[in-house]
Amino acid sequence: MQRFFLKQCREHGLAFQPRATDIIITPFSKCGTTWLQQIAHGLRTRGSMDFEEISNVTPWIEVAFDLGIDLDASQVAEPRVFKSHLSWWDIPKGGRYIVSFRAPSDAFISLYRFFEGFFFEPGTIDLDTFFRWRNPSAEMGERGYWHHLASWWEQRNNPDVLMLCYEDMRADLPETVRRIAAFMDIPLDDELFDCVVRQASRQFMLEHREQFGEAPFRRLMSQRIGLPFEANAYKVTPGVREDPKYQLTAAHQRELEKIWQAQLANQFGLESYEDLRHEVSV
Repeated sequence: MQRFFLKQCREHGLAFQPRATDIIITPFSKCGTTWLQQIAHGLRTRGSMDFEEISNVTPWIEVAFDLGIDLDASQVAEPRVFKSHLSWWDIPKGGRYIVSFRAPSDAFISLYRFFEGFFFEPGTIDLDTFFRWRNPSAEMGERGYWHHLASWWEQRNNPDVLMLCYEDMRADLPETVRRIAAFMDIPLDDELFDCVVRQASRQFMLEHREQFGEAPFRRLMSQRIGLPFEANAYKVTPGVREDPKYQLTAAHQRELEKIWQAQLANQFGLESYEDLRHEVSV
């Protein structure tokens, strides 16, 4: 991974100075980032789809320098919107932040599917091998899932941070749109509300999935580490909940629960992800 996240590129992103009105969408990887980018951009543009890829209009802070994007430039609409996967401890301060959490098991499976399409050929590495290779215990360290979640959870009373859960976004997309619009200080009329809800639906995003495939980043990655650029590798998928290929074993689940207890239950009194989800929805 470090072969394409160059030190100078990350340092350039960390030095970015957000404006007080900037919106920075910063979940951990595979926890709803692209979905939130689409919602936020739709709200501020009344549903404009005039972009090659969503990160062209909502830039990724950590890789903007390598992609030739000026983070200080004006954007197509206000407020400016950015993407990141940084923890609270690393994120440039001064803006407003939207973070969505996702159950660790589902986030891990989604990460596997992302790697399967972008980093290795489908069928060459199974989920168990990937689980052992990625080693979720190691994710407790800097830049990992647990580190990221803990850092943002400490900001749960910060008025400049909106917290959501991926599962609640799926269960009630209209309410999610209302909450994000209120946080962004964007008045919602019926036309805008209906448009954003429709364009943030899985069906709509699947129909326009070529605009949500991280193409600029994948082109950079293919040049840097020699992987072929796959034009049809998309981040928005129909879902695979019933496919046994994408099911964690009981041993995998126990390992994730063990890490949760060590990292989050002891520190915050959250016995499970469902406890966190309940706290977010209160």
